Amino acid sequence: MKTVCFFGIYDPNYARNRVLISGFKSNGYQIVGCRVDPRLFPGIKKYIQLFKEYQKIKLKNFDQVIVGFPGHTVVWLAYLFFGRRVIFDAFLSLYDSNVFDRKIYATRSIGAYKDWFLDWYSCTLASRVLLDTHQHVKYFSEQFCIPAEKCLVIPVGSDESIFYPRSSTNKTDVYTIHFHGSFVPLQGIRYIVEAAEILKYEKILFNIIGSGQEFDLIKNQVRNKKLEKTICFLGRKDLDKLPEYMANSDVCLGIFGDTEKTKRVIPNKLYEAIAMKRPVISADTPALREIFIEDETIFFCNISDGVSLASKITWLMKNKENGEQVAQNAYQLFKDKLSPHIIVANLISALLQR
Repeated sequence: MKTVCFFGIYDPNYARNRVLISGFKSNGYQIVGCRVDPRLFPGIKKYIQLFKEYQKIKLKNFDQVIVGFPGHTVVWLAYLFFGRRVIFDAFLSLYDSNVFDRKIYATRSIGAYKDWFLDWYSCTLASRVLLDTHQHVKYFSEQFCIPAEKCLVIPVGSDESIFYPRSSTNKTDVYTIHFHGSFVPLQGIRYIVEAAEILKYEKILFNIIGSGQEFDLIKNQVRNKKLEKTICFLGRKDLDKLPEYMANSDVCLGIFGDTEKTKRVIPNKLYEAIAMKRPVISADTPALREIFIEDETIFFCNISDGVSLASKITWLMKNKENGEQVAQNAYQLFKDKLSPHIIVANLISALLQR
């Protein structure tokens, strides 16, 4: 049996890693993990423990070695252990996320320089770099001088064992809108609030699941606009609880932020929604157009525009059959091209052609 080693400090339950691991399994690979939990082994301890874990598997022969996400800080160690054949699932840019999207660091700060270096060096050491969209490949190539031909576009996909079509148990006549995600600028939750304010006199309920950076800011906006009956904050939910809320929704929401990163990513929530055969509204971005077709597999609104989002929701409320057809088309797209098995089969094929 062929084997693949997943190396690093990755969380095996994180959506990106779950999809890759299950995809390799369904393609006949044995999975060998060489990982540590950085919460249990912080700082330099994680490198010491990774060395100990490596000692247990160093005599094994692997067909592929993948540094799972997040792995920017441990690619160098994988390189020492396995050499140039290491594949790095970069998935996203730390520099872009922390400096320009979340604005944790100023542009010319030590933190910004550190993240730029981590992005650059980790991709430079790896033999191949995995990213989720062509827009991300373009960004890495231009920002970090990583050759585009070194990168492989591997969509995020969704775990079919959790996200699959289910019957709704919602018996009310309230039009229910579902959103889950972290409260970071990329998500654009403030534009969801703007749309909710426009639609506050309709029989609509926005269920918002998650927490994060802008949670208090968004909650204050909802309170100030007196939208507590229109928007319901449900807090964080375990992954296996999300499908119930999604199945009971009329439409699922994607991302709407005004950052450049918004234009480069396709979040896992979109794949999860189409895997459950739910219609999706998201901001019209170059990344989303790499996979989805407007009004055929997705519904678009203008980016960072609550008025446009409200207009699209209103239209869908009046055209539910159309929404159901688009959801069916998107589900078929998922089954044909975006399931874990197919995503990883394409990855394996690309790696064998190098």
